[in-house]
Amino acid sequence: MKLLEPITLAKGKLRVKNRVVMPPMGMGYANEDGTVTERVVEYYRARAQSGVGMIVVENCIIDPDVLGVGPELQLHADFHVPGLARLAEVVKGYGSVVGLQLNHMGRQTTLGKPVAPSAISISERGPAPRVLTKSDIEYVIGEFVSAALRVQKAGFDFVELHGAHGYLMCEFLSPLSNKRDDEFGGDFDRRLRFSLEIIRGIRQTCGEDFPIQFRLSGNEYYPGGLTLADTTKISSRLADAGVCSISVSAGNWQTLRYIMAPMFIPQGYLLDDAGAIRSAVKVPVIAVGRIHSVKVAEQALVDGKADMVALGRALIADSDWVVKLQENRPDDIRPCISCNACVDLVSRAQEAKCTVNAGLGREGELKITRTHHPHRVLVIGAGPAGLEAARVSAARGHKVTLVEKCEKLGGKLHVSAAAPSKGEILNFVDYLSGQVHKLGVEIQTGRELDQAAVLDLKPDLIVNATGSYPSLPPIVGVRLPHVKIAEDVMMGRTTVGQRVAIIGGGGTGCELAEWLLHRGHEVAILEMMAHIGMNIEAITRRWMYYELKKSKVPLLTRCKVMRIEGDGVVYSDPNGDEATYSCDSAVIALGYRPNDDLSFCDEEGFPIPTYRVGDAERPGTILDAVTGGNQLGARI
Repeated sequence: MKLLEPITLAKGKLRVKNRVVMPPMGMGYANEDGTVTERVVEYYRARAQSGVGMIVVENCIIDPDVLGVGPELQLHADFHVPGLARLAEVVKGYGSVVGLQLNHMGRQTTLGKPVAPSAISISERGPAPRVLTKSDIEYVIGEFVSAALRVQKAGFDFVELHGAHGYLMCEFLSPLSNKRDDEFGGDFDRRLRFSLEIIRGIRQTCGEDFPIQFRLSGNEYYPGGLTLADTTKISSRLADAGVCSISVSAGNWQTLRYIMAPMFIPQGYLLDDAGAIRSAVKVPVIAVGRIHSVKVAEQALVDGKADMVALGRALIADSDWVVKLQENRPDDIRPCISCNACVDLVSRAQEAKCTVNAGLGREGELKITRTHHPHRVLVIGAGPAGLEAARVSAARGHKVTLVEKCEKLGGKLHVSAAAPSKGEILNFVDYLSGQVHKLGVEIQTGRELDQAAVLDLKPDLIVNATGSYPSLPPIVGVRLPHVKIAEDVMMGRTTVGQRVAIIGGGGTGCELAEWLLHRGHEVAILEMMAHIGMNIEAITRRWMYYELKKSKVPLLTRCKVMRIEGDGVVYSDPNGDEATYSCDSAVIALGYRPNDDLSFCDEEGFPIPTYRVGDAERPGTILDAVTGGNQLGARI
């Protein structure tokens, strides 16, 4: 298997034991001053211990006045070096080659003063950046060089320069953001000069033998931005300047879906870009872009699209991706579903969490240890919370019985996966189902339990993971026969007419609209909030909004439904005026309430300890359910 073959970089100076790369991904685990925490060390240790060939530590900010969203690693002063040195030592101790990425946020700063090659705002609402003077540019070049020297002193094997995603180096490269008419802009060669000066300075200061890797956006996928024709030439020039390898990403702030692609974008969507650049250079090329499965990763190498593959969020979802591959256990790899929960949290200055991996960021503290006191555990409900609780409990050595009233496992994950853009969620259902079977969990489907049946099973403790029921609002007409529930429609349990009013514009309402449009219905969304999809992660929300607008879906926001009539939904518009949307069917998509079918377990005197988890405790996200199930399974 080519994925597990070694490769050499930098004219043989770096020998990487396999072709798997962990690319830089900001996680929000650093201290406020940008120094390394123990949590950062343990996060990277877990991936190195698994056998990842190359690890590129997340972008370190080189200028204290131009920060991102924070907290993030920084490297503009010597006091940052000791923590990074320890991190490098830990990762290298497991045989991984480790580098560190340097970045200047440019005009994309959130916690600083935006600067750029030209006075072009990142968006219509963004502030105009201060234009860098020639002396400013020389200063920033010096910041990169000084930071690279600290990288070398900290013991890293190489440094990576972040020339992608619309940050400062990319801003100089791109004709979209660089409109200068001096030695640092105006034509191809002058736009490239900023990057070449940084490379030259690093080689002069750190020595010709210190490897430099460059990450670029092979295509910005935006009118007037970098194209693949541009970046093949740029890559060739970078290689001539001494860059030892090139990591090919894509996109900028306007095209975020190409940087952190949600699940509606195909796996390996950037492989052709990487392949084009690989054909233009004689240094190794790293491909990235929703490379999650073993099949896609291996095929990228076999087809010659890249020399190495960067897994990114796949290694967030499962730190043991490589060791499971080495042990020929690909079915045991926990699949990333590209839900972008991790990305969304970090973009809001919160720490990264993972929908499918409750242990993310807790690698040093969360260990599944065998219990000395095994119990008979009854898990009722096989949604994400119940499956995860059963998995972890069984892994700890408890005797677990899992009972589900439906014929298949997965619960509301099937509802979430019904929208055409969300089908990959079913990969997680397959994983959890496979794990509980392998762990010997006794599974009973198609069975509902009453109090007598529960007691007859003689459990030592009960996990109530029965989920939730859709909420019905107190709206006049809500029980008319043409009024349906969103999940009943998406699961095929009922039908609707041609023209449908969706009451509720959150995640469920938007996904239902997508589901109905895919089947040729006319739809409108009525939502009380100012915007639709407020509980959807930002990149998907933006895409969803434009897709609905493109399909001419009326998005009736700031509207309160007054009543439902036989031929339409009457609502109060933003001005307080009454209006009607004529429809054949109305569908309620207004959230959920906990399932109380097992309320007898909560009554005083019930003889068996019972724990609610997931939606049965409090309706929330898949991430909430998996985390709750994991934590409960780990402590019982």
